[in-house]
Order: sequence, then structure tokens, then C-alpha cells
Amino acid sequence: MHLIKKIVIILCFIPMRNNAQDILSKVAFTWGRLQDFPSRGGLAGAYVGVSNNALIVAGGTNFPDDTRPWSGGKKKWYDTIYVLDKPTGEWKVAGHLPKASGYGVALTYNNSLLCFGGGDAEQNFNACIAISYNKGKVNITSLPNMPVPLINACGAIINDKVFIAGGIETPGGKTTNHFFSLDLKDTAKGWSVLPSFPGASRMLSTAGTLNNNFYVFGGVELQNIQGDTALRRKYLKSCLIYNAATGWRQIADLPYTLAAAPGPAFGEGNMLYLFSGDDGANAERNNELKDQHPGFTNNILAYNIETNTWSIAGKVAVDIKPDADRFPLKSLYAPVTTPLTIWNNKIIIAGGEVRPAVRTSKVLTVTIDKQN
Repeated sequence: MHLIKKIVIILCFIPMRNNAQDILSKVAFTWGRLQDFPSRGGLAGAYVGVSNNALIVAGGTNFPDDTRPWSGGKKKWYDTIYVLDKPTGEWKVAGHLPKASGYGVALTYNNSLLCFGGGDAEQNFNACIAISYNKGKVNITSLPNMPVPLINACGAIINDKVFIAGGIETPGGKTTNHFFSLDLKDTAKGWSVLPSFPGASRMLSTAGTLNNNFYVFGGVELQNIQGDTALRRKYLKSCLIYNAATGWRQIADLPYTLAAAPGPAFGEGNMLYLFSGDDGANAERNNELKDQHPGFTNNILAYNIETNTWSIAGKVAVDIKPDADRFPLKSLYAPVTTPLTIWNNKIIIAGGEVRPAVRTSKVLTVTIDKQN
């Protein structure tokens, strides 16, 4: 099956009561699907982007053979680079990453997929690469290493500069307030260490950019609880904005705690959109719910940069079957922990985690249209 499998059009206009106001005009979200990429068991934490009008999915993780961590399953890390030349084409294996890795920052720039950091089961990486695809061949070039290894950071590009925020330096380590930038027009200068963002350290935040400002939305802080040596997750709803001239400041909180929404956030007009995400509602119940986990929120949140307010703008299209507990990959869930990219004028959300330990190989497409 090559073409879009299903189209769902959702017209929504749902204002939030807290820190929110009505979106000025209705928007329509038109959902579709491309051919699934051929990774058995799907992938989360992959690097996703575009090079020379080809869609790339590289690296990532899953639990092979439909296993789960609560039944002894072990996460596996991959180095495969999949490429889709055109929406009606067939996915193919086009190459391999220098090492198996995932959960880095993935951004498209100048006909290349840029991959910043990430990690594997044993270590986190500061290595950065550019993946280009041309005439059926993959080419990988090195970029300057980041100042420290980082996994689960977030990032975006503004005026030829990439900005990276947050993340974790070591497996099992604490979250950070790091903030770095790299001039992609002059990479020989290496990375700049910028003022750390204020407030809670965080990972799994979603970055965004509009009007030359850099945004950090939500995420997770890893904390030591008194009397407990283990790090515990604290889901965040605080949000920040950075401007090169004025520095950091806090902006309106998300309507609820949220982490791991596909990023960077999609920006259009005066709005930044967050698709899905983990609100933490069931974060402490994974071992209890197991395969009865309902999946993650399918809300689409919209942040108005002019009014500093949030609204629910719509819903990610889902289709959860009655037998989803036993056959989750037959259902359509709202994915998290995967990048968001643009291809052929459509938002692309490829792969991701759809509930704890369950990955997908589905590739969602969405367009946004304003309605009068």
C-alpha cells in the first residue's frame, strides 16, 4: 500500500479555561498516512528528517519480538537508515549510522538531516552528524561535537544557528539546564555555551521557534526524593522563551504537564502547535497497567505567541481497536518520543512510542488549514 491509507478531518475549537483563550479562527487538521517504514516492531527515538526531497528515518529503539521490560524484554538500539524517495514510493534500507543510537535531536537543514547527540544502552554521545541522500546514496559527514554528551534534549534552528537545550549527560544521570548553539554557516568555530535556562532542569521537552525566538515547552525533571536514592520523574508544564537580545524568561504554563511531544513544535502565523505528548497521568502505573495502558493524550495544543495563551486546537487522529491490548500495532495511537518534520508541505510524524514499550512504524501526515 503506497498511498494515504486513511484521511480524518477534524474541525475543532476548544478553549481552555486556565491560561488560555479562544483561537481567533477555526483550524482544520487533515490526517493521512504514508507507507509504514519496514522496521519490525517500529521505532522510538529515531532521527527523522528530509534530504533532497527524500524522507529519512534513522536509528532509534524498540523491544524486539513484542517483548516488554516487565516480562524481561530488553531495549534494542539500531543503526539502520531508511529512506522514502517519494510519498508513493517504497521504503528502502539506504545505509547505517556510525553507531546504533537514538533519542538525540533531529533537525532538517540545507538538504541534510542533522543529528545531535543521543545515546545507546551504555553511554550518551556528544557526536553530531549530517546525513544527506542523493541519487540513491547516503553520505554522512561529521559536525563539531557538542560540549557534553546529551540524550533527550530538544532543539531548533534559527537563522542558520542550531540551539540545543536540556537533556541528560550520562545514562542514569540527572537532567540539566544546558543551552548550546552552533552556527551552521561557520561550524569551524564550534559550539557556544549560552546562559543556562532558569528554573527546573529538564529532558523530553519540546522546542519551537517563531520570530527569531526559541521556546522550550514542558518536559520532565529527574529529582531525588528525600530518603530515596533513585531519581524520580517530575512532569513539567512550565515553559520558557529565549531571545538573543533579552535572554530567558518564563511564559504561560501549559494547560497540563506534558513531555515528549514530537518536536520541534510546528509554527505557523502566531501559533505553535504541540501534537500529542505524555501528560504523566499514568507514568507511575506502567507496571500495573502493562498492556492495558490506554496510550498518550491525543490533544493538539496551540500556543499563541501574541497573547501568551494556550488552547486545545484539535485531536491527533487515533483508531484504537478492541484487541489493542494484544495486538497494539493494528491500532492507531498518538505517538511520542519522535521528531516532527516537514515533507512535501505536510507535517510528518514517523514512528514513535505509542504506549510504554510499544513502538510503531506508522508514518502520519497532517496539514493545517484555517477555516473562516
